[in-house]
Amino acid sequence: MKNKYFFCFAILLSNILSGQTPTQKSIDSLWTIATDKNAYLEKGSKEMLRLCTEIYYQSKNINYEKGELRALVKMSEVYINEQNYEEGLKKISEGLLLAEKTDNYVIWSDLLRLQSSVYPELGYYKKADQSARKALHIADKIVENDRRYLAKANAFRRIAENIDEENTLKNKYDSVQFYFYKAYVESKKISPDFPRREMYIAKNVKNIATVLSQQNKISEAEKYLTWYEILTKKAKKNPEYISYNILKGNLENKKGNYKQALEYFNNSIQLSQNYKILPSDLMESYSGISESYGHLKDYKNEALYAEKAKKINDSLSSAEKRIVEKVAKSEQGNNTEKPKIWLWIGLITLLLIVLSILFFIHKRKKIKNTSFEIQKNEIPERGILQSLEKQPSTDSQALSHIIELAQTNDPSFYLKFSELFPNFNSKLLEISSQLTPSDLEYCAFMKLNFDTKQIATFKRTSVSSVESRKYRIRKKLNINSSDNIYTWLMKIQ
Repeated sequence: MKNKYFFCFAILLSNILSGQTPTQKSIDSLWTIATDKNAYLEKGSKEMLRLCTEIYYQSKNINYEKGELRALVKMSEVYINEQNYEEGLKKISEGLLLAEKTDNYVIWSDLLRLQSSVYPELGYYKKADQSARKALHIADKIVENDRRYLAKANAFRRIAENIDEENTLKNKYDSVQFYFYKAYVESKKISPDFPRREMYIAKNVKNIATVLSQQNKISEAEKYLTWYEILTKKAKKNPEYISYNILKGNLENKKGNYKQALEYFNNSIQLSQNYKILPSDLMESYSGISESYGHLKDYKNEALYAEKAKKINDSLSSAEKRIVEKVAKSEQGNNTEKPKIWLWIGLITLLLIVLSILFFIHKRKKIKNTSFEIQKNEIPERGILQSLEKQPSTDSQALSHIIELAQTNDPSFYLKFSELFPNFNSKLLEISSQLTPSDLEYCAFMKLNFDTKQIATFKRTSVSSVESRKYRIRKKLNINSSDNIYTWLMKIQ
């Protein structure tokens, strides 16, 4: 953690000393370096993380959200490749919030796919499937055709991989092959001039070869791998060739060509060491080598490589166990503290009830003179009661009552509001059918002129969450950024 803050400080200090402020153009130049096809090979994972961290903080410094998102995706990929799932999930969660806020469907879908790739490693197969299928749903919203085809191909491929990893379905290989083929079909739709099109198709070709190998359809698998070689003949220096060599090694073992298998597995190990990533692939290579030596009756080397594979497996299992525990705590809460928490909740609830009764009595006496603090530019010069009572068919006593319900977060608030303003919701839904019941409740709060802090207090959430919700409502209702949302909603009768 200290290193991260030190690095951030160093970047900012460098900019100050040089008298330069990062621009979108300079950040995009760094991104071009980070996404070069040989970036991993030449820089390694640590340098890639350093570069992406620099892109992230420079983008954050000038509110360049696209730059932040790109950096978060790449950092997530690097962490996942190193099996550092904890950091990977943190970056993904941060990116998902920003992608949803900015409606960046390309990166939103990509982050969901990455999230889906982590969950099976932690034993969360249902969550993995949900994330992958949501990624597919979000991909359908991408306007640009090629980007949409690519995102859908990636989502279909992730669904297939999840089914393969869960390993509980009968005839699972049929389902796996089905989704790999759908991924292949989507990638084939990409325009011929789209960058790295052949590589995207090649990934799906290799995956089909993998499932055919698992079914012992060796000749068919080899045909697809030959096609893979043709598609990637101009880009053989890439991480994808790690798994390619493992697959070739496994096929040669099945064919009885054990010495040839050893060559492929050693090629895979060399690539893994060059890229300094993918310890799980190293484990597969060691396991394959152990199998080859076993058939060659070289029992010493068989035992040696079996032990190497075991050490990596034990290391990964230990790391994954720690992550599972942390993820479980974040997902389910800390159960060990529940007895104390519920005791405090009970006492606080009792106190709130007493205070609410006293507050209600006090409020009833002074309600006609009540005015509410408002934020800058939010319904200036008029209090909530004054502005609303002037509207047709607004009952002052009923209005006072729903204000009290809102302040105490009473579940009946929204129902009573709808009774007092029967046309409000229907008119909003006529403007945008995308509004959810929760969106409409927030609109009701704003109609009553509650500011952001007050809404956050009533809903027991953060100010930033309320701001994000208001932002999404504004987009759904197509309210111009120069218009005040409170004034706009006040005009809806």
